[in-house]
Amino acid sequence: MAILSWGKCKIETTPSTDGAPGEPQSWTELDTPKKDTTKLTPTSGEEILAQEEGGEVVDARYGKTTYQLEFDLFVKKGKERPFEDIDGLIAGEHAFRITPEDDTCEGIQIDRSVVRCEENYTTADGKMLHYVAKCLKPKTGNTVKPYTKE
Repeated sequence: MAILSWGKCKIETTPSTDGAPGEPQSWTELDTPKKDTTKLTPTSGEEILAQEEGGEVVDARYGKTTYQLEFDLFVKKGKERPFEDIDGLIAGEHAFRITPEDDTCEGIQIDRSVVRCEENYTTADGKMLHYVAKCLKPKTGNTVKPYTKE
């Protein structure tokens, strides 16, 4: 048993409707991503400072953090792509949840995002699909929520 949310993860997706995931039984597990490519990247919100002459800060306020989920999938013979795209554009909104290798550890759930795909190729890895999900404001709660398998 692990105490950290690391290791080989499971990524699941479902369409997002009205800012929330679809029916509980509609989650679809994606193929295992390439090693060390699954990441959630936060971007700090805008910092606004009220400064006096001389540069001292009188007050500060911050915008909310935004998030982006990324992962790479190998293109495998006989395996369907998880999303249909037209030149990298994927229609609709999508929810994701990521379960760590030890599913009793805390993972993440994203209720609403828009997704794009960047197709690339190298002789070292073959054909790869790089997915980028820009996380959007959900119907309720935080943009990124804790998720633990029930």
